[in-house]
Amino acid sequence: MKDISLIVMQLKNRQIQIDRKINQLIDQNLDPFPFERLEKGKKLIELIKKTLQAIKGDDLILAGMHIKELEMEGLKLDL
Repeated sequence: MKDISLIVMQLKNRQIQIDRKINQLIDQNLDPFPFERLEKGKKLIELIKKTLQAIKGDDLILAGMHIKELEMEGLKLDL
């Protein structure tokens, strides 16, 4: 497994990317509005926050479980 700091950096970068994408979707005001994509983005951000919190608390097993959830949701990390 890679260094924890690299994983944290990847997660923070992904969080920024997802935030930008959510804001783009909102700004585009598409019709029909992509509510499911918005919800998926919010879910990914929540999982990233939980993962970062688990890493900060040195609960690496829980962090690993959250990373697995992120992967199942389609977020690919370079581990």
